[in-house]
Amino acid sequence: MNDNNELKSSFKAQIDRLQQDTTTLKSQMMTNSLIDELTKVMHSKTTPESIIKTIMLGINEIASFDRVILFEIDKKSFCLKPQAWFGIDESIQKEYTIPLGFEGGEITDAIFLNRHLVVEEVFPEEDFFYKTFNSNSYLVIPLIGRVLATQWTPGKLKGKFEDTQETISENERRKNLVQSKDFQTIGVFWIDRKQTKAPVTSEDISTLLSIINQSAIILDNLSMFTALEQANVDLQKANKKQRIVNRELRNANAKINRDLQHARSIQQGLLPLHIPDTPELSIRASYIPADAVGGDYYDVFEIAPGVYGIIVADVSGHGVSSALIMSMVKVLLKSLVNTEDGPQKTLEKINDIFMNEITTDNFITVFYATLDTNAHVMHFTSAGHCPIFFFDKSNKTCEKVKADGLFLGVFPDMMLKESDYPYKPGNMRLILYTDGLTEARNRKGDMYDIDRLEQISMETLDNTTVETNKMILESQRKFCGKVRASDDITLLVIDF
Repeated sequence: MNDNNELKSSFKAQIDRLQQDTTTLKSQMMTNSLIDELTKVMHSKTTPESIIKTIMLGINEIASFDRVILFEIDKKSFCLKPQAWFGIDESIQKEYTIPLGFEGGEITDAIFLNRHLVVEEVFPEEDFFYKTFNSNSYLVIPLIGRVLATQWTPGKLKGKFEDTQETISENERRKNLVQSKDFQTIGVFWIDRKQTKAPVTSEDISTLLSIINQSAIILDNLSMFTALEQANVDLQKANKKQRIVNRELRNANAKINRDLQHARSIQQGLLPLHIPDTPELSIRASYIPADAVGGDYYDVFEIAPGVYGIIVADVSGHGVSSALIMSMVKVLLKSLVNTEDGPQKTLEKINDIFMNEITTDNFITVFYATLDTNAHVMHFTSAGHCPIFFFDKSNKTCEKVKADGLFLGVFPDMMLKESDYPYKPGNMRLILYTDGLTEARNRKGDMYDIDRLEQISMETLDNTTVETNKMILESQRKFCGKVRASDDITLLVIDF
């Protein structure tokens, strides 16, 4: 009889345990189902505010906590500020803050230990939540976003401050951590039960962690999606602005090209279309601008029967401004030239006009000569121009004539000197050029220089002016290779 009673008692205990386990399992299944539904609702939300509101509802309805505050982390002020709450009197305002330092208590410890904390005994004089909300026990849980491969471990920061952790205070360590790129904590929850005062169980913590961890992932994904959307919007705006800028640049470039082409046409019109070709005078000229328009100028023109003006000028720099200065030189030369004034006086008159009436930072080097084929004499002066060559073809000799004055357009007194050069007709060759020819460089940085020009000029004395001009330019191009010219090049070969 006793055995039967013991057997019945044992069966009854087992049935009670099974019923209890079944009840617990049903409760867990119901909780999991509610969490799944809550997660679906959070996924449907499109703003952080609506997701946080849903979290608050879940904490209240599923886990039966009636007071919750979500604190956000203010990195700049190094404190916690209330972001959302329920079950709390509306007197809590944004200015209710908790320092993130060691004095912040358990809620800040939870952040920097990277785990939840259950506070069952408080220190009334020190605890923020006891003093403010009369909370004797509560739970704090960090809201953590995605975990990086380099995420800091509890109590220690990996990365740029690691080597100094042993020598700084706890609060300095915390400040360093908050500023680290690996710090992924979004906020922290304070949770308690004011009405039921029921103790926090392991099931409660498991439920809360499940809700809060799911919400952290959703918030983090939403943040990344929002950032990507904003980046896409910004990129589209930037692309639109870039298209507008590109269109404006194309229009401006087209206008510049039209203006340059027009300037080039004008400049080409300033250069001589026809150079005298007589039994007494044979000339070949070449002009190669470094840009669309340049600052070199040359001309050979008849002043009187049998008397010719010969000029080569180089305006500093190149481009439109130099071309404009060059055009002024031509206009002034043609308006002032006469049979009474020699080269020196003519250039001095031009310089006076530049100094008194034309404001420019440019200067001009000029070689100007008058060739009298009747009297067989050349009168010339050089205002800062590079050396020119007189060749006697009969005895294969060369005389280099250097500048005897200063640049045009810089000083009132150019200190010019006019020279005479009597010659025997049919034996003389004059090589005129600008420094773009001799100062051109190859890939090694070596200049073509005057010596190479003199050598090739001497080797071609028996050739025509056309052949000589071509051979000199070919020699220079071969020396420089594919290096682009940085200055305008002018070359005149004159036989007389």
